[in-house]
Amino acid sequence: MVRVMLASLLLLASSLVQAADRNTFTVGVEDYKNWLPYSEVRNGVYGGLGKDILDAFARHMGYTFVYEIYPLKRRDRLFVDGAVDLAFPDNPNWVVDMKRELKISYAPMLEFTDGVLVRPENLGKGVGQLKTLGIPLGFTPYPYQQLMSAGALRIEETADYDALYEKLIMRRVDGAYMNTRIARHYWTKIRKLPQVPVVYDPNLPHASGQWYLSSHKYPRVVEEFRRFMQTNKAEVEELKKKYNFVSSEDQ
Repeated sequence: MVRVMLASLLLLASSLVQAADRNTFTVGVEDYKNWLPYSEVRNGVYGGLGKDILDAFARHMGYTFVYEIYPLKRRDRLFVDGAVDLAFPDNPNWVVDMKRELKISYAPMLEFTDGVLVRPENLGKGVGQLKTLGIPLGFTPYPYQQLMSAGALRIEETADYDALYEKLIMRRVDGAYMNTRIARHYWTKIRKLPQVPVVYDPNLPHASGQWYLSSHKYPRVVEEFRRFMQTNKAEVEELKKKYNFVSSEDQ
């Protein structure tokens, strides 16, 4: 009996040491291809500001991050099931029911505003002109849930941002709910049109907050990342400048 107990204790101690010494972690990320400045997926390779910040943190700590790219809903499911070690982006207010039984650690990384883009002629006309709202596949337009429940607003999901822009321009939807920094980057840095065919309406309901790094398997790593963001602000700001990411521009 004593030998069995000793063996169990040794096995437990060995497992704890391995966990403490681990330096390679999987990060579950999303497969949207044009999410700059936050992220992009090009030829199956994940990149963008979020990855650059995470990689800088990994270098400081001697860690290796392996980025696993999935559709949003599948990424969330795999994260909850423990099939990936960390998740980015995440937020305490996203898929709350799915994560209800977990104790998840979060560390803020990048600001966001999710709002509605409209055609220029509809700017300032109010929420009443929205009959069909386009959203990226997997998104939940939280500020519009009451209208959706009342049947006053129809939701149309689209696989990627490019197709959603097209639907808005072609009048197939009345508005497009999306990250405003991503939309601004696309039209000013990628398309570079002299006149942008869609505009953000700040007077319509929108949601602002932070994109977080999260984990329920390795809270220690999340706390280390929190400290890294606090003590390496100059390095993080330089990375933001590389992507023209201005923290206050949507506030």
